[in-house]
Amino acid sequence: MSLNGIMSNALSALHTNTSALDVVSSNISNVNTPNYAQRVVNEEAQVVGGQLAGVDIADIQRVTNQFLTQQTLAAQSSSSLYSAQNTILNQINALLGQVGSGTDLPSQLNDVFASLGTAALSPTTNTNQQAVLTALNKFAASVSALSSSISGVRNQADQQVMTDVGSVNGYLQQIYQLNQQIEAAQATGDTSSSLLDQRDQVMQSLSKLIGVSTTTTSNGAMLVSTTDGVNLVGNSTYAQLSCAGGATNGNYAPVMLQNLNALTGLPTGSSQSLNADLGSGEIAGLIQMRDGTLGDLQEDLGNFAQNVALGFNAQYNANVAFPAPTSLSGRDTGLLGTDGMNFTGQTTIAVTDASGNLVSRIDVDFDTGTLSVDGGAPASIGTSVSDFVTALNGALGANGTASFNNGQLSIAATGTNGVVIQDDSSDPSNRGGVSFSQYFGMNDLFQAAAPSISATGLSAADVGGFNNGTINLQINGPVGQPGPTASITLNSGMTISDIVNALNAGFGSAASFSLTSNGSLVMTPGAGYSGYTLGVLSDTTQRGTTGMSLSELFGLGKQQIINQAVNFSVNPIIADGQQPLAFGEPQMTASTTAGGMVIASGDSSGLLALQNLSSTQLTFPAAGGLNAETASLGNYADSFYQSIASLTQSVQQNTTASGDQLTEAQTRQSQVSGVSLDTELSNMVLYQQAYSAGARVLQTANQLFSTLLQIQPS
Repeated sequence: MSLNGIMSNALSALHTNTSALDVVSSNISNVNTPNYAQRVVNEEAQVVGGQLAGVDIADIQRVTNQFLTQQTLAAQSSSSLYSAQNTILNQINALLGQVGSGTDLPSQLNDVFASLGTAALSPTTNTNQQAVLTALNKFAASVSALSSSISGVRNQADQQVMTDVGSVNGYLQQIYQLNQQIEAAQATGDTSSSLLDQRDQVMQSLSKLIGVSTTTTSNGAMLVSTTDGVNLVGNSTYAQLSCAGGATNGNYAPVMLQNLNALTGLPTGSSQSLNADLGSGEIAGLIQMRDGTLGDLQEDLGNFAQNVALGFNAQYNANVAFPAPTSLSGRDTGLLGTDGMNFTGQTTIAVTDASGNLVSRIDVDFDTGTLSVDGGAPASIGTSVSDFVTALNGALGANGTASFNNGQLSIAATGTNGVVIQDDSSDPSNRGGVSFSQYFGMNDLFQAAAPSISATGLSAADVGGFNNGTINLQINGPVGQPGPTASITLNSGMTISDIVNALNAGFGSAASFSLTSNGSLVMTPGAGYSGYTLGVLSDTTQRGTTGMSLSELFGLGKQQIINQAVNFSVNPIIADGQQPLAFGEPQMTASTTAGGMVIASGDSSGLLALQNLSSTQLTFPAAGGLNAETASLGNYADSFYQSIASLTQSVQQNTTASGDQLTEAQTRQSQVSGVSLDTELSNMVLYQQAYSAGARVLQTANQLFSTLLQIQPS
């Protein structure tokens, strides 16, 4: 080998080992840099004309493992999902209060029954009456406040979804741009560009928000999709997500995906809902809570509030205060004057004096369609609500008046006299499963944003009576994925049967509607839509002059169930103490005539009946996350709390487990891709020695040249 060859070999060793030392230095300086992958120098011998010509760097390899990288991304997404859910559930548990603390609903319901028990000893004492009223108001306010707070948490989750969607869009665009730069770098032979670390860092951030899967192409680009294959970053496209914030009638908009042409920025293909494809990540966790758990929780609370109202109102409408109130004004029933009464059974409407004695009685027999005044001859009450009110007005005569306006029945006595309503004990009045007084809400104790009675008592042949308004409905999946919609325009001439048929035609096979015997409207999901629930997007219908829409009248949609707890309160007439609490029960019998006692001062029979509600078994329909069950109010409240406790425990366990899985995945990935100081220090010594050896060879060659130059020709 010539001296020039020797010097060339030595120089190649110096250059190669200098570059190798630079790589080692970079590895050591980035030992604590997140997502930095160790670089390894691969050397190769240089060969010229079949002769060794020194050493060169074949490539600088970035040490990664695709399987471990994907495992880490998946573990990151799973951990973020449960972490988001755990955070929200911690908020909810703080709002619910610990069972037995006195601030929780079961404790406050127990306080109501306890105050009734104390008041039974002396029902007319102002102190006892005020204690019961305080307990009722406190309980009702807690139900309303809890409903409002849960709604607030749902809205917070919705806002975070919008923020996260914006972050995802930024990450997807960054990945596409980095792909372009990495392709250009690799085209020039740079296979270890720091751009790869940047892209991995962005991918880690993206995986916290959405479940992703990746594939790396031969030119270095990384293709990104959801775990079930929906494209997020392609060769020439990247996705843009969007989400319209806020709720409409309790319905939150889904996350939508639209692919964009990377060169023009214009949409390509059609947009699609991404809710069902999110898989995991913080956004999926938030949506599952917003549209699933929190929505179910609100429904459970609404179901509880509705049954509290139904139970207490049923008894309170059977009770009477002493002295009886001078007038009773009912709720907006949504009924029209032209509607049929559709009641069965018998009830008595009486006027009493300030001492609780009978002034006059009107016995109504809905089975025969007649009424009689003070035992007189039966007279027809007609067939419609207006007919009945007209007949009742005539029967009251100088003792009082009755009116029906905008769906609301009112009965007033003359002067200081009072109004009492008492059902027949053997054949009580009934429409849609409730009594005459309760149906019209003549003496309700509790009220809310939605009527507690959704069994309208209407029949298929009854006229709908709705104006030319439109109701827009949609069935939604368990995680808020939008299903089929239907838009139904109603007119006043349509019967209830026509409305049901229009709803069925609008949804086709996706959902079916039916009218039950008590006048309730029920939706059943069709094949392929199991678990879907009904949502009302908008409703401009109105029944006559009542102001009540189709969805309000029949309680359609999840929001109407939720509304049972919204603004839940004690009837204002009762809450502000305008009249004494109705703790007695009317004592009329068939033989009670004018001057006979109807109400006894100090009677606590109605109070005891209210107290007995603590053990009364009620039928709770399935709602939210709870199955249908027969239970007392207290037991259902306990089930409500237990369901949250069980879910919280499950999510906490999953949070811990997914956190451990993430740590394990990161550790395994670090063992392959991470920088080992021991290894790098060993490599540093090796490359330094190789550099020194090359330098010695170069020095020796230089000395040989000098010696040769000093030789004098002889």
